Amino acid sequence: MSDAQSTWHLDGGRALTLAGAAEARRLAVARGRVWLTLSGTADEPAEDQWLEAGEAVALAPGQTAVLEGWPAADFELLVPPTSTAASRGLLGRRFFGGGLLSR
Repeated sequence: MSDAQSTWHLDGGRALTLAGAAEARRLAVARGRVWLTLSGTADEPAEDQWLEAGEAVALAPGQTAVLEGWPAADFELLVPPTSTAASRGLLGRRFFGGGLLSR
């Protein structure tokens, strides 16, 4: 997979807040259904939406998301490879001699 990935599970009735991050991210529902509220701005109010398995939404830098599985759901929080490479590149060259880091 080309994106840095983290898979999460939400039990029914549990809400999870994803704090805003420095880079853009993508939230993709792998299984189930998610009720999602995206933070708003002074110009645009917060937005509620439903996401089904196979659907995704872009999270802008700094944007907060609150989600709940209905009844339960698995989702992936994806970071574009350019963001991941940039953050690893500085640390990799500085502390690890520029070699590739294994996970």
